[in-house]
Amino acid sequence: MNYNILTYCIYLPIIAVIMVKVGWMFYTHGEVFLLHLYKNDETIVKPINNLLLIGYYLTNLGYAIITLAYWEIVNNPTEMLSTLSEHLGIIILGLAILHYNNVLCLNYLVKSKFLKQSKS
Repeated sequence: MNYNILTYCIYLPIIAVIMVKVGWMFYTHGEVFLLHLYKNDETIVKPINNLLLIGYYLTNLGYAIITLAYWEIVNNPTEMLSTLSEHLGIIILGLAILHYNNVLCLNYLVKSKFLKQSKS
């Protein structure tokens, strides 16, 4: 039995579900922050949110494919579980880091915009 192919067949659907689910959550919930930042101007918020979603999907898809290129040889079920957990864990941690970076950037933008308005 070729454990690499079996591992790919398990990895790809799991990572696809995680990417789509998390991306959609970022898209829907992130719009609230963007609307606040741009004073409810939907003409600019929708395109920005769409670009963020596309960038998110491209980044994650690229990383998932690169991960497959550097996959080590899996010889038994124990290595299969270890490999799956390692690669899925790295992607999930990467998503968390990207999310918190975006939140920090938006927080900074809102605060700097608030400071500029209070000085005027």
